[in-house]
Amino acid sequence: MNEFWFYAMWVVCVYALGSLSIGDLVTRACGVDIRKLGTGNPGTANIFREMGPKYAAITFVGDVLKGAASTVPVLVLGLPAWLGLVSSCSLLCGHFFPAPWRFVGGTGLATGMGIAIGLLPLGVAGAMLPAVITMTITRNAAITGTVFFVLAAGVGWIFHENWVAVCGVTLVGVAIFFKARIQYRT
Repeated sequence: MNEFWFYAMWVVCVYALGSLSIGDLVTRACGVDIRKLGTGNPGTANIFREMGPKYAAITFVGDVLKGAASTVPVLVLGLPAWLGLVSSCSLLCGHFFPAPWRFVGGTGLATGMGIAIGLLPLGVAGAMLPAVITMTITRNAAITGTVFFVLAAGVGWIFHENWVAVCGVTLVGVAIFFKARIQYRT
């Protein structure tokens, strides 16, 4: 199989992975339709408010792993950096507009954090503690996400000097910001 078809199949599979709504799967396993509660978003914050920390933690970890699954193999296998960027966009499209859920998805904060792990692992390491502190103090996912993505891109540039990966993490952060603004009309 030539490289083009491998990359094309990878991008399609990553979209399908992005369409997998972890929050919906977790809450439906408990007999709850999270899309009818709170904000209607099948993400960690809404699940935390409506169902508690146990289910929110499962959703958060699942979404982070889903994001990482789209970029970590690109990093580990030494595939072209642009594939990590394209994978990020494909996964987010699947997460934002999942075909199985009538193209109504989440805002992607945890998924974006997972994506960043494969693009700028040292940037993520440098951004985690400040993000946790920000969340503890503010209890605001939007502020926490902003701190995380700005620091991940900045620290990532210092350690990785990979402009494609920095652009990818920045693009992911901006896309999540605008998706949340549009979804919640803030």
